[in-house]
Amino acid sequence: MNEIKTTIKDLPESEVMITCEIPADIFEKERAVALKKVGEEISLPGFRKGHVPETMITQKFGEALINEEMANLAIDHAYPEILKRHKIHAVGMPSVAVTKLAKGNPFEFTLTFQVMPEITLPEYKALAKEVMITKDEAPEATDEEVEQAVNELRKQFATKDADGKEILPEVTDELAQKFGPFATVDEFKSKVRESITHEKTNRTREKKRMQTMEKITDGMTVKLPKVFIDGELTRMMGQFRHDVEQMGMKFEEYLTTIKKTEEDMRKEWVPDAEKRAKVQIALTRIAEEEKLEVLKEDLDREVKFFTEQYKDADEGRVRLRLEMMLGNEKVFQFLEGQK
Repeated sequence: MNEIKTTIKDLPESEVMITCEIPADIFEKERAVALKKVGEEISLPGFRKGHVPETMITQKFGEALINEEMANLAIDHAYPEILKRHKIHAVGMPSVAVTKLAKGNPFEFTLTFQVMPEITLPEYKALAKEVMITKDEAPEATDEEVEQAVNELRKQFATKDADGKEILPEVTDELAQKFGPFATVDEFKSKVRESITHEKTNRTREKKRMQTMEKITDGMTVKLPKVFIDGELTRMMGQFRHDVEQMGMKFEEYLTTIKKTEEDMRKEWVPDAEKRAKVQIALTRIAEEEKLEVLKEDLDREVKFFTEQYKDADEGRVRLRLEMMLGNEKVFQFLEGQK
C-alpha cells in the first residue's frame, strides 16, 4: 500500500502518533471482502448465511456496517507497511482512532504507538561472558530425587486399607507400563532420571540467563516510561489471577483472605515490574544491535499452533507476544555463546 499517506508526530512518554490517509479508490477495493465477511456473519429470512445480496445488507444495516468492516481490513493491510516505512518498533498493539470514514472519500485514521525509549547499553557481550564462563556442576538427578518422583507417581494408583491408610503399589514392570512405553522398571526409572536431570539443567540455564540480564540492566541507562511499568504490572496481575483460579479459588475471595486489594498488590509489585520492563527493553535492543531476527516461517508456525489451541485468541496480539518470546530466546542463545 505505497499510496498511503502518513505523517508522524512524537509524543511524550515514548509514544508516537501516525496520521494515515488511504485514497478513496484504494479504500474501495476492500469493499468486496468486507461484504463477504459481513454476509457470512448475518442471516435474513429467506437467505442462508453468506448468500444475502449486497442490496439487502445495505437496506437492512446501512453503509455504516460495511464501511466499518472495510476500515478494519484497510488498517490490517496498512499496518505492516506503516511500521516498515517509519521504522517503528512498537511495544504492544497501537490505539486506533478513525477520523474520517465515508463512502467515496479517503479513509483517515491515527495510530498511536508505544515505542522503545532511548537506551544506552553496557558492554553486554563482556558481561555475558563473565557469567557464562563459570563452570557449573553437572545437574544430574540423585537416586533420592528419582525415588521421590517415583513415589509421587505411585500415588496415582494408591489404594486404602480398612483403616483408611494409603497403600502404594509395588514398583513392578506392570506398574511401569502404566506410565508409558516402558518394558521394565529400569526403563521407567531411567526416564524419570532423565526428566529430572533435564529440569535441573533448564533451571541452571535460566539462573545464568537471569544473572546475565541483571548485570546488563544494572549497567544500562534508560528513562522508563510509566506505561511500561503499568503494562508489566497488568501482565503480572493477569498471570497471578489465572494461577489463583487454576487452584479452584475465586480471585476476589483470595484477596479477601489475604486482606489486600488488587491495587495493594500492584503497588507491592512495582519494583519487580520495573526490573522485568528493563530486561525486556534490553533484550529488544540487543536483538536490534546484533540483527537477530525471528524467521517468518517460525513465527507463522507458532502462531498457527497457538491459535488452533485457543480459538478465541486475538491473532494480532498472539503474533506480537510470540514474536517477542521467540526474539528473546534468540538473544539468550546469543548471550550464552559469549564464552
